[in-house]
Amino acid sequence: ILSITCDNASNNDTMVNELSDLLEDFPGETNRTRCFLHIVNLVAKTLIRQFDVPKAKVDTIMDEAEKQ
Repeated sequence: ILSITCDNASNNDTMVNELSDLLEDFPGETNRTRCFLHIVNLVAKTLIRQFDVPKAKVDTIMDEAEKQ
């Protein structure tokens, strides 16, 4: 196995470690490629979450906007 591409889930860490133990020629974590698009997705969600308004505040803001 040259490389393994997978997301950042902890069960994939376990899988790579087990393969490293079972296969002599597989060096483990050094040959793991984390999915770039998954990382971009996690970063984007984190950035967008900063602009989220809590549900309770949304109702208050909408009520105030309707009054004006």
